[in-house]
Amino acid sequence: MPRAQPLAPDERRAQLLTAARAVFADRGYFNASVSHIVKAAGVARGTFYNYFDSKRAVFQAILDELMDAINDAVIPIDIAQPIPPQVRANLGGLIDICTDPEVSRILFTEAAGIDDEGDLALRDFYRQATARIERALVTGQQMGIVRQGSMTLTAQILLGILTQPVLIASLEGRTIDRDALATDAFALLAGGILR
Repeated sequence: MPRAQPLAPDERRAQLLTAARAVFADRGYFNASVSHIVKAAGVARGTFYNYFDSKRAVFQAILDELMDAINDAVIPIDIAQPIPPQVRANLGGLIDICTDPEVSRILFTEAAGIDDEGDLALRDFYRQATARIERALVTGQQMGIVRQGSMTLTAQILLGILTQPVLIASLEGRTIDRDALATDAFALLAGGILR
């Protein structure tokens, strides 16, 4: 194997995460190995272990990275600007993340059932995503643009509106029209939650 090009530690870790994400999406969690990841990254096995303790650890890091992406996709609403386009843009950002083929395979078909720790990590991922949406809804209530009431269940419903069509498309092996999903989700949101 040719020697890997020198990279800063953060760049090398990012390279390993990118390779692992592609390997898990392509092969599935159980059929993937550290050997597959290091081959895809073009690094030595020892390099992998400088950053991650195991295949399970790199999978957790990918879930953490996806949660960060979801948090970054939701931009705080600027009340000085028209609100519906901002809400629509936030939905589009979330949908773009969830409909990425690697992300949808990892989140919707590979993460469940790995092991007890994996199931706990996946539950935590969805808990954090729901909490992020709930915080946005509560902020909307404070701004007077979201109906009053408990937003916990509403946040879970919204997450389902965004993820369930992606899951079904993933299981059927087809791509989903991101813009159509964002448009329909926004229409449902605006008609049933926003004032």
